[in-house]
Amino acid sequence: MKTDEVPTPAVLIDLDKLERNIAKMQAFVKSKGCNIRPHAKSHKSPFIAKKQIQAGAIGQCAQTLGETEALVFAGIDHILLTHNLASANSIDRFLSLKRNADVMITVDGTENAGMLASAARRRGLTADVIVEVNIGNNKSGQEPGEPAAKFARWVTETEGLRLRGIMGYEGNIQLNTPNFDERKTKALAALDGMTQTISSLKTMGITPEIVTCGGTGTYNITAGYPGVTEIQPGSYIYMDRRYGEIKTSGDDFEHAMTVIGTVVSTATPTRAVTDIGWKAVGIEYEGLGIGGMPSILLPGLRYRPGGDEHGVLEAEDPKYRPNVGDRVRVIPAHCDTTLNMYSNFYGVRGDNVEVVCPVARR
Repeated sequence: MKTDEVPTPAVLIDLDKLERNIAKMQAFVKSKGCNIRPHAKSHKSPFIAKKQIQAGAIGQCAQTLGETEALVFAGIDHILLTHNLASANSIDRFLSLKRNADVMITVDGTENAGMLASAARRRGLTADVIVEVNIGNNKSGQEPGEPAAKFARWVTETEGLRLRGIMGYEGNIQLNTPNFDERKTKALAALDGMTQTISSLKTMGITPEIVTCGGTGTYNITAGYPGVTEIQPGSYIYMDRRYGEIKTSGDDFEHAMTVIGTVVSTATPTRAVTDIGWKAVGIEYEGLGIGGMPSILLPGLRYRPGGDEHGVLEAEDPKYRPNVGDRVRVIPAHCDTTLNMYSNFYGVRGDNVEVVCPVARR
């Protein structure tokens, strides 16, 4: 199948660019003596997870229990679920995975960790856990230093739990700080919270095996930070419009993901309508005020949503307006939420479709 034969709208993944992105990231973290555990929430694909592991990744991160299950059922091992579980059903499902894979989970308090410990004891299991530290996101996570260390010590003293390490995520500065020097200053300040926590742990006689942090926007800051053993970027493999606009990540990795659509109407000399609507490309960043519209891979055009199934292309000049039946491609502002709207993606090399790959656990 050729790319022009793909039914639209559809997600295209340029496999050559994807593989170059994977190789480049792997080479960088290796040069820093660090490991990488990429985040599957971006690709939602065991097919791509295997490519990352074959290149040298030590496993995967997952953001949902469903993603974790999809990876395990596809034979992927060494998975960190970076999300608290707080129901008996979900905890039981997670513990069932331990008989089939090396899985860990983040915890950040005695309530969620206590539920996990009780369930593990009932089943004669020990759950491997990572203590989450709040280093600026101000969502989940124990406060850095002594509070996080005291909780980690509680974990070591609780039957049914095994402390594997600590996690912090400087996600609040990944996209909001396009200037690299400013982003580096903020990231180092955030990572100081991990240093404080490691120091407090050591005074208690605890040395964390794993210290995991970082994302695509801070990979080249976090990977070389003292004490960090692994980073967990996700978007670097696809690179969306927002990440493409920040330095240096936007220079280091290629845009491997596009959404392809078809022009279905040309109502005026300067307007064309495509089938790339709200249900085809993520635009939620627009609501946050940081720019959520996709960029169009044709000159002289501006995109705006036209509803669930339509996107409107406004042309600066009639000469730029495409015609009915023409194919257009856009780079989404956010790869994660765009891919989540599709049942599969088309892996392409040049103009040829190589694979039609399911999107796991949308």
